[in-house]
Amino acid sequence: MGLNGLFMSGLNLIKTVSSLGIADSAIRDISKAHASGDRQAMAVTATIFNRWIWITAALGIVLTILFSPLLSQFSFSSKEHTASYMLLSLTFVFGALTGGIYALLRGTRQIKYLAQANILGAVAGLLIALPIFYFYGIKGVVPAILATAFGNYLISLFFRNKISFERIQLTWSETWVTGKPMVKLGLSLTVISLLTAAVTFALNGYISKTGTLHDLGLYNAGLSIVDGYVGMVFTAMATDYFPRLSGIIHDDVKWKQLVNEQAQLVLIILSIVLVLLISTTPILIRILLSKEFLDAKELIFWSVLAIPLKGLVWVVGFIILAKNDNKLFLIVEIIANLVILFLNMTFYKYYGLVGLGISMLVSYSISIIFMLFILKAKYDFRFSKEVYKLLFVSLFSLSLCLISIKVLGYPNAYYAETLIVLITIAYNVYELNKRMKLKEIYLNIQAKLNRNGTV
Repeated sequence: MGLNGLFMSGLNLIKTVSSLGIADSAIRDISKAHASGDRQAMAVTATIFNRWIWITAALGIVLTILFSPLLSQFSFSSKEHTASYMLLSLTFVFGALTGGIYALLRGTRQIKYLAQANILGAVAGLLIALPIFYFYGIKGVVPAILATAFGNYLISLFFRNKISFERIQLTWSETWVTGKPMVKLGLSLTVISLLTAAVTFALNGYISKTGTLHDLGLYNAGLSIVDGYVGMVFTAMATDYFPRLSGIIHDDVKWKQLVNEQAQLVLIILSIVLVLLISTTPILIRILLSKEFLDAKELIFWSVLAIPLKGLVWVVGFIILAKNDNKLFLIVEIIANLVILFLNMTFYKYYGLVGLGISMLVSYSISIIFMLFILKAKYDFRFSKEVYKLLFVSLFSLSLCLISIKVLGYPNAYYAETLIVLITIAYNVYELNKRMKLKEIYLNIQAKLNRNGTV
């Protein structure tokens, strides 16, 4: 697993640079073309996107081969794995093509097929890798990585047939000119990815040098629990919400309504998830890690308070991407990352590990105010009263949980938290039902299962 991790970290670094962010940036253009119903526009966009996917795959291969001695030296302190990195450059072909198909599924909002492709791809990767590791052990690491990438590509090919568009002929000059906006946004996303990685690296270095490796371990463990617990919400937002927003961004009334609806939905779901997280944090740490990591619970408590604000920042952040305002997006992200780094270092210096959780709350409080100010000035956008009401309820319930922990202590806090959790879930289910008619959804699912003879 260690060898696999070292290889993948080097490949992911090359992927971040060579992919040019095309797979993510193309979502906006594919969504717009698909929403317009213009088959010609869809054909042009898909053709250009597919050509750029091949370009990024070739770039990944070239960069990996050129830098394979350096990657081997940096990862293993020797050049004995140079040939392995060269061989692994083939994964960029399979990875780029698979990512391209997934991007087309996202852009055309084939969410059901996208979910099936991801699940089957993960299962295929497991079934392919296990026998290789079983028979070849550590010598099977490189073949397993290659075989898994190829297996995922074969799975994606099945779902490629679910997307229909006309095949057209374009010159490479047309490909370059028409695809330039896609590439510009992709480069902006790549810069942000590299900046985020640099900020994380700088913060980890600062903690290890000014504090202790113990603090660094607790910090990363705490974040892994919070991110893993709520990550599904943000993944769903990027998968479904961004394509929908891109498809209607030309209509001011529709996109503003969609953003407000998405903000409300995100706050409702996060409220339920987070109130369960904060009330069971000590139990989760023991289950997922061990009692030695219990010192990370204070970090998690404060971080949880920041997540509803982070959800709103994500919701409005996609507006700038959908509007194709790459320069503004880049400026906002650079400022936000630098502010987060400064606040993290400052709060850790004075308050230690707990300060990193408080810093997250302060950072996202500043970020959402900053974003709303920009969006009001640039696009005349503001949140509805419903969004602020749901935000207040979310923060209030989470704060009550934190206060009960501080005042009552464990195990007495569990009794108060149980009541808070039940009331919070009941209220948010009520709010969710007003927007989604949960009973109708349940009856439709039941009817479908009955028709299929499942029940």
